[in-house]
This record gives sequence, C-alpha cells and structure tokens, in this order.
Amino acid sequence: MGATNCPETPRQKMIQMMYLVYTAMLALNVSAEILNAFIVVDDTLAISTRNATQQNYSDYNWFEQQKTILGEAKIHDAYVNAQTLRKETNQMVKYIENMRQDLIFYVDGDTLVEVKNDKGKKEKVTTTVANMKAKENFDKPTDYMINKKHAFELADKIRDYKKNILKLAKASDRERLSAGIGLDVDQKFTKEGAVQSWAEHNFDHIIAAAAITLLNKEIGEVRNAESMMLAYLKASISAEDFKFDQVTGRSIPKSQMVFAGDAYEADIIVAAFDSKSTPEVWYKMGADTLTVEGLGGATKLEGENGLVKLKIGTSGTGEQKYAGLIKIMDPSGQPKYYGFSDKYTVLTPSATIAADKMNVLYAGIANPVSVSGPVAPDKLSVSFPGCNASSQGAGKFNVNVPTSLIGKTVQATVAAKVGESTKTLGTTTFRVKRVPDPKAVLGANIRGGKRAKAELLANPVIRATMGDDFVYDLKWSVNSFRVIIVSKGMEEPAIVCQGGSLSDKAKSAIQKASSNTVIYFSDIKVSSEAGSRTLDEFSVRIR
Repeated sequence: MGATNCPETPRQKMIQMMYLVYTAMLALNVSAEILNAFIVVDDTLAISTRNATQQNYSDYNWFEQQKTILGEAKIHDAYVNAQTLRKETNQMVKYIENMRQDLIFYVDGDTLVEVKNDKGKKEKVTTTVANMKAKENFDKPTDYMINKKHAFELADKIRDYKKNILKLAKASDRERLSAGIGLDVDQKFTKEGAVQSWAEHNFDHIIAAAAITLLNKEIGEVRNAESMMLAYLKASISAEDFKFDQVTGRSIPKSQMVFAGDAYEADIIVAAFDSKSTPEVWYKMGADTLTVEGLGGATKLEGENGLVKLKIGTSGTGEQKYAGLIKIMDPSGQPKYYGFSDKYTVLTPSATIAADKMNVLYAGIANPVSVSGPVAPDKLSVSFPGCNASSQGAGKFNVNVPTSLIGKTVQATVAAKVGESTKTLGTTTFRVKRVPDPKAVLGANIRGGKRAKAELLANPVIRATMGDDFVYDLKWSVNSFRVIIVSKGMEEPAIVCQGGSLSDKAKSAIQKASSNTVIYFSDIKVSSEAGSRTLDEFSVRIR
C-alpha cells in the first residue's frame, strides 16, 4: 500500500492509520500488563521476606532457650555471633528500606499525607509499587540510582555486609558459605558489547516499578543470607547435642491417688523439647520394660508440636502397670531410644453416704451427714438438689431441707475432684420427713395419773421433749399454755401462763384444789428451728 508506483486511496490510508493506532493500543496493553506483573512480584517478595524475618526471629529465640538448657558457657560464642548477625542484618535491611522509600518519593514527588496527631503536621508515608503514580518512569530512577551514585553505594554496603557476616564463620567454612549466601555485587555483565557493573546492570535505564521491586528483592536476599548464617551458627554449638526450642517445668507424681495418712510425692524437673519434631512413642500394658525387639505387640501413640500424650482406658480395677519406648533422631540423623515405665491404681467409683443420726432427712432442721470416698476429704463434694448443704470440714456436711419436700425423696450425689476433672462416685436416695411433735410433760416426767399437790408444785415447769428414740439434739421452747381446773364437775376459768412456768395464779389454784380435782394443761404452744407447734393436752388428778 505504501509503494510509490501504487498511490494509496483515502480508504487505504484510513486502514493503515487504524492499524497503527491498533498497534499502539496493543503496546499500551502490554505495558499495563508488565506494570501489573511488577506489582504482583513486589507484593510476593514482601510476603516472602516477612515470612523469612519471622522464621529468623524464632531462631534467635532458640538461642535464648539453649542458653537456659545447655548453659551460657556452652553456647557463648555462637550466641554472641548470632547477636552480631542480627545487628548487621537489621542495619543492612534498614538502609535498603530507606533507599527504596527515598526513590519512591524522588519519582512521585514528596507525597504528603495527613496524619492524625496533636500537632496536625503532615509527614511522608511508606508506599508500594501498587500505589505509585509514575511506575513507568525511566529517567528519575536512572538519575537517582546511577547519576547520583546510590546504586554504587548500595553495592559497597552489600559487599561490606557479606564480608562482616562471613567473619562469624570459621575461615575454612567461609568460601562454601559465600557461594550459598550469594549477594555477589562484584560480578561483571555485558550489554551490547559493553561491560557493566552490578549497579549499572540492575539500575541503569529501568522503569521505577522494576527498580523498586529489585530493591525489595535485595532485602529478601539479605534475610536469606541471615537465615543461612543462623543455620550455620546453630549447627556449630554441637553436632551431638539435641536441639530444643521449648522449656517447661513438670511435676511427676509417684501416685495419682493419695489416701489419708499417706504423703504425696512427686519429682519436679525441667523438661525441654523440640516443638518442630515429634518423637515416636510406644507403650505396652502389663510390661515392666519395653525394647525395640518387643515393639510388635506395643501400641503406638500419635503426638504433635513435640509432645505425645498418653491416655489409657480403665477396664479393670486394682494396680495396673505399663512400659514404653521413645524414639527420637539425634542431630546426626541416628535414632536414639529411651525407655519409661509406671504404674497406677484403678478404683471402683463408690462412696458411702449416711445420715449421722438416722436414715432419713428431716425438713426444717440441720441434718448432719458424713461423706467418704477413695480420695482426700477436701476433694469430695456433695449435692442435694433443692436443699442447702454446707460443709463442716473433713467430709462433714449439714443439710437443710425445705418443708416443701416433706413426703418426697432427695437423691444425693457425691463427686471427687481428681486432677483437672470431677468424677461422680455414687448416689443415695433419702426420704424427707416432718419432724415429729414433741410431748409435753410437767417437771421431769409428769403426764397424767394421780399426783399430790406438793409434787405438782415442786415441778412447776412445762417441758417439750422429743423422747429417747429421736436422737437429734433438737431443743424446743414452751411459749405459753393454759391451766384449767375442774372441781366437782365444775370447770373454773382457764389460767393462761406465759413461757414454760406455772404462774403464781396457777400455783395458788392448785394449792387450793381439793382431792379428785382434775387439772388440765392445754393449748401448749412450743417452737424450735423445726417451726411452731401446738401440743396435745394432758391432765392429772389431785390425790
């Protein structure tokens, strides 16, 4: 279409122009895709670096733990070198991060963002490739990194950093470590026949998005170098020492059950374990020892985070024993076996519950109840639904039952706290009864029959008593009663006495009474913790 001997028609010129525009649009789309790719790479590098930093932080903590486990003297050199490595690395990372941020501001201009503080000032904020305004700019990155020599300064810093951390290793190991660490800024590159330095090859005439991403990559390389040196320092402590990252205290009891009169005994130890490596554990019931040859009939246990927990079901009672074997790999990769054994006693869940005075519970009063079981008394608890059971110490309880439960039953439950769990030991059903009415008597035991006036006046007090077959120590108070004298078939007006004693008027009437006079003691009102009652009347005849 462009030949001189074939002039283009207006239509052909329009088609060619559309083709050029289309090609330009394709180029723009490719450019946008490339910029988006740099955003993805930059974000991925940031995540990878963050993960490596966290892992390295855990390794530094490991050195602190080994100081406790192995002693500071044994790991002194490696510990000091680790702290030096941390300082050198943090300084190097900080330098690159500052350069990265300065380059972003140089390309985009000093982006200022309002911050909420009491001074109301603006300050620079960290940004990323994703929110840069001039990701595709070529000139400013080249000016900043090459013309202003920042890329060459970065190369010098990386060179010094690598030299300093390699000094932490033995001279015989430095060449091997140097090759693995990388960070080689002395290598030369060829571009279009010209020899370029590391700085020129990486930062000469590249877009801003690429330059920022490359700086992020260098931060990741530094963290990777830190990780490799940490692994070297950890291995330098001792190839034969087990490496642990968790330390905790443990109490190992000689028995999980202690009876009254016995002493509780336990071994207190410091236990160390590696949470990243879970040992293999087997156990066998009824065995005193377990060997590698006997693993065929043993049960294998699963664990996690460096710990294996043993849980054995109890199908029988009495003393049980078991033995086991622990397999762990030493730092050289060889298996090590450690045996263990123990025994324990399985008891049948049971308890004895008995009312101390009788086999029922009486409503309205404190019923003393004793509770026992195969554990120490202070580990026992008792439940009486709908009642109030208060501990009196040493397995003793006072149970108060409301009168609303009279004629019903209460099921008491005894439980024991064993370790962190609570075990039900047994239940017993109690019948709830009303406290029987007491009987009223005059003096010691006068209640009916023919009596001399002198005998009556010598015992001028009404008492309320429960009788010998009611063994609770329940006291009743007499609040009032009436004395009625019937002489020769004629009933005299009743004499009301307050409290339990005969009033003077009542005594005088009895003194004047003739033979065969009947004296009635009625409307006897009494009270106790069981409530108020009106007792049956009784009478005596004057002899």
